[in-house]
Amino acid sequence: MKKFFAMLILLAGVFFSLYKWSPQTLERIQSLWKEKPPLAIQMPSLPTAEPAPKPSLETKITPAPRPANVTVDKTAQVIALMYHRVEPATNTTGALNISPELFEQHMQTLKERGLAVISMQDFLAWRRGEKTIPPRSVLITIDDGYVSAFDTARPILKKFGYPWTCFVYTKFIGTGGKSISWEQLGQLRDEGVEIGCHTISHINLRDPRPKAGETNEQWLREEIINSKQIIEQRLGIKCATFAYPEGRYNSHVLELVKEAGYAAAFTAYGQRVTHGAPYDRIGRYAWNVRRPQDMAQAFAFNGPIEAGNEPPDLSEPAAATSITQPLEGETITNDRPILKANLATLGVLDPASVGLRLSGVGIIPCKYDPATSIIEARPGQPLTAGDYTVTVSAKAAGKRVETQWRFKFEPTSKTQ
Repeated sequence: MKKFFAMLILLAGVFFSLYKWSPQTLERIQSLWKEKPPLAIQMPSLPTAEPAPKPSLETKITPAPRPANVTVDKTAQVIALMYHRVEPATNTTGALNISPELFEQHMQTLKERGLAVISMQDFLAWRRGEKTIPPRSVLITIDDGYVSAFDTARPILKKFGYPWTCFVYTKFIGTGGKSISWEQLGQLRDEGVEIGCHTISHINLRDPRPKAGETNEQWLREEIINSKQIIEQRLGIKCATFAYPEGRYNSHVLELVKEAGYAAAFTAYGQRVTHGAPYDRIGRYAWNVRRPQDMAQAFAFNGPIEAGNEPPDLSEPAAATSITQPLEGETITNDRPILKANLATLGVLDPASVGLRLSGVGIIPCKYDPATSIIEARPGQPLTAGDYTVTVSAKAAGKRVETQWRFKFEPTSKTQ
């Protein structure tokens, strides 16, 4: 309150002081104000930071240096090896089974001969011109989806550090017994194993067997295209490779393989694969107990060469005698079957010397085409139930050569 009264007294004093000034004095004060305004108090200027430059729309980010162009060795050659079951001989029978000991010997042979085992992805990158590979390279494939691929072959391949591909047909997966499971395939996937498609039912694609109410076209599309989709959905992968059951195909099958988007499709015709070989007819050497020389030829890198100019139908029939018609060990119901095989691995044959015999029947007239190495025959009379052995003999470079395969005939009616 005291401060308030003091302020009033001060204001009153100023008022009365101005009141006593003369008009001339007031005019003089106003003129001085107009002539020279009072000085403004100047605050000391503080240093200011330089404004950050605005980013220019024209500024470009320098990309990371690109790797130098890859020089791809297009003269390199590849052999693809095909196995099925890797089990002790006491556990199984069949010409396509290989014992663990012999399988390991094969892997050791590859190492001793300095053959480079490459992955399927490296093979495909080489084919696309993105990566080079050693001059003599090897692909290892195991077909069908037997659990022995996981339990027995896998540890051996890991021991050597070899990549490999597992071709499976989906109908067999997870059925128990000797079949591999989806969980095991998932583990193989996580370990870097390539998972390829081998259709749904593993039936010769040249001999469609549609279900009731289904057309041949529907059946083929299911076997070739839908099987790929099943594998991709179950394993969360891109299924890039395909293997023809029995190594067989025709022109329409090739069209569907292309439509499905496979990067490579494999037959069972043993050959050295070159950079320009057709992507949808990559040959493989198949292990067969009765044809050990086929693998020996593969390891030696001196078999036929697939250079991309193969006649269209060369590998359609049975391939390299390791795949025959009927198949080795197959049970058939046709009493007059076509007997067919590819004799390319026997060498250059004298056409006049080629002959075919069937056990219990004898000599059967045959046709041999030197251009494709295909022999074909058919029994003149219906067969009776039982086991049969086909024997093909010929001369190559003046020496006698021979090959055999076996099948069984069972009539559809037991009363026959």
